[in-house]
Amino acid sequence: MKKGLIFLNGDSPSDELLKSIDFADKYIVCADGAYDYLKKFSKPNILLGDFDSVKEVPSDIKTKRFPVDKDFTDGHLAVLEAHDAGVTEAEIYGAFGGRPDHEYANFALLALCHSLGMNGVIRGAYDIYFSTDRLIAKVQKNMTVSIVPYSDTAHIISSKGLKFCASGLTLNKVHLIGMSNTAIADEIEVEVGSGSVLIFVQRS
Repeated sequence: MKKGLIFLNGDSPSDELLKSIDFADKYIVCADGAYDYLKKFSKPNILLGDFDSVKEVPSDIKTKRFPVDKDFTDGHLAVLEAHDAGVTEAEIYGAFGGRPDHEYANFALLALCHSLGMNGVIRGAYDIYFSTDRLIAKVQKNMTVSIVPYSDTAHIISSKGLKFCASGLTLNKVHLIGMSNTAIADEIEVEVGSGSVLIFVQRS
């Protein structure tokens, strides 16, 4: 599997988080202004976007420029770029903050990854996973875990490692019963029978 890192121009991840990233042998896609925080830690394979927010476009990095008036967000283009480069597992950073519509669109990138056959996860103060079947994630005890439907409804077959068992729950966007659970093990497992969910794991 080819692993990739995608950096978006939301709130800059903490220096602590950026220092913890293993950049070795990863295909690195940087979207526009994210370069301003990434350049202190690593050099991307490609920088793309409409370049309306990056302070200075570097001359020694491959770039791909798009018009300001376009049909896709920079994040969407970054995921497509990673997929075209053969990435099958992607970690996405800088997805939080800014305009709420942009933040929501960034969360939806996980569904885009899934549709392209890629495993995607958003890293930050929360780790966010997308699942339509069985998901296993490494966590720490007492971390807050929320399971919310991405589709209109989602049915949970089983769960492990959570204080409140989610087995048999049907989630919908009116009754968010999967909020604010707690990890009681170093690993959680959630099996989705129908629909799709986003799983939020609070890191800090």
